[in-house]
Amino acid sequence: MRFISTPPELTWTEFCYNIVPHGWPARQSSTYDLVVTMKKIRALLALFLCLVIFMAPVLAADETTAATPDDASQSVDTSAEAAVSAAPEYHANAKAALLIDLNTGRTIYEQDADEQVYPASLTKIMTCLLALENGNLSDTVTITENAYADLVSGSSTADLQVGEQLRLEDLLYCMMVESGNEAANAVAEHIGGTIEDFVKMMNERAYELGCTHTHFMNPHGLHNESHYTTARDLSLIVQAALKSENFRTITNTAEYTLPATNLSDERVLKTTNMLIFQNSGNRYYYPKAIGIKTGYTTPAGRCVISAAKSSGMYLLGIICGAETTVLETGDIQMESFPECINLFNYGFDNFSYVSVLSPLYPVAQVSVLNSAGAEAVAVSPKDDIQILLPNGYDEAQLDVNIELTNESVEAPVQESDVLGHATVSYNGELLAETDLLAIADVARSEISAMKSDTAAYMQRNWWKWIVLIIVIVVLLFAGLYVWASIRRRIRRRQRIEQRRNALRERQRRERGIDPWEEDAP
Repeated sequence: MRFISTPPELTWTEFCYNIVPHGWPARQSSTYDLVVTMKKIRALLALFLCLVIFMAPVLAADETTAATPDDASQSVDTSAEAAVSAAPEYHANAKAALLIDLNTGRTIYEQDADEQVYPASLTKIMTCLLALENGNLSDTVTITENAYADLVSGSSTADLQVGEQLRLEDLLYCMMVESGNEAANAVAEHIGGTIEDFVKMMNERAYELGCTHTHFMNPHGLHNESHYTTARDLSLIVQAALKSENFRTITNTAEYTLPATNLSDERVLKTTNMLIFQNSGNRYYYPKAIGIKTGYTTPAGRCVISAAKSSGMYLLGIICGAETTVLETGDIQMESFPECINLFNYGFDNFSYVSVLSPLYPVAQVSVLNSAGAEAVAVSPKDDIQILLPNGYDEAQLDVNIELTNESVEAPVQESDVLGHATVSYNGELLAETDLLAIADVARSEISAMKSDTAAYMQRNWWKWIVLIIVIVVLLFAGLYVWASIRRRIRRRQRIEQRRNALRERQRRERGIDPWEEDAP
């Protein structure tokens, strides 16, 4: 390492202008040489500045030209992304319509879903639900005159006879497959004791399910101004009923052989739901459909509720108040079926599942304190989150929020311990949520834990340590003070004794006494 110092014969300014690469000035310059050198430097600086000013616009123009293609491409991409729509518009030709994804519970499409409608025989879904919840399928039920008490001429029946006996299970097939109104009354009387008491049970169950715009007056659905519901309320009732395997089996039966009874031979019941009735002459058959029930009265219009599956999607479609069309051939077209098919196709064609979170893929890590091994543990979603989104959805609107309960946890950690929570939203709508679980065990290190506990104790009780230090300092000062006091006394006594001895010696000398003789025996 070389240090350069300024020779005494040069000023600092002269030294700076005459310095050479190897350290010391080659020569001492006069004032004239110094001025010339400074002028040259200034000229070079001015020339360099002019070149920079001249070249800057050219370089900027080149940069702008080079960036133009990428910028244009980016602009096109952005506009294309903004042009992506959620799904094409759709309208059902009915008073109300509702399409729900049963896998996630999300509503895909709704049309006047909260408007009051008459349910007609869709009422029997609630009747069947209560029978399955409160009855025994093997029970024997006797048809009484009350089964026909409030029926009107021409209403649908299963041709059951007063006094006929059959199992409750068979009675439910008569009610749900062939839509027998007398069967609904017989079920109500068997389950509720009386039809009136059963209707009370229907309204109470509807309230429990969250149906806020529903009121039943009978168990079969024949028209009554005070007997009404909404498409959304019907969806709540159906989803509760679909939890029953017996309900799914009964309502998805196109034909059922009713065993012989005490008053009737064996007979075949055929469904009123043309969506599931496979026949060469049935133009309404929809192979993806699964059950559930139809309904019709003149005030209610054509109604149908059905489910359908395709490509992993499981949809519930509700059509209320569709038209009845008379074709040129004179045939009657029940518009509820083609409208329900269109509703299902709208869902299957324009929506698909997007896998957002999976238990197989960790989404975050949590630090583990006092562990005997790993310093962190990964967390993964408890559930496999798949949400139904429109084809060509806007990815920018999809938000996955990961929230850890704490940034760190104390060991030990057990696999499947809940360490956080995740939510999935689209366009501000919360679609799914799940817990975040530890994917492995992490053992505890007792030595590390002891250190951490000690440090934590000291942090929690810092004021005690301050008090202790103060006490120690006070005691130390007190001890020093006592020790200094004792030393001062000892020194004072020593000085006094020394003075006494000196005084004695001086007195002896003054008297002429030999100190050695005085000490002699």
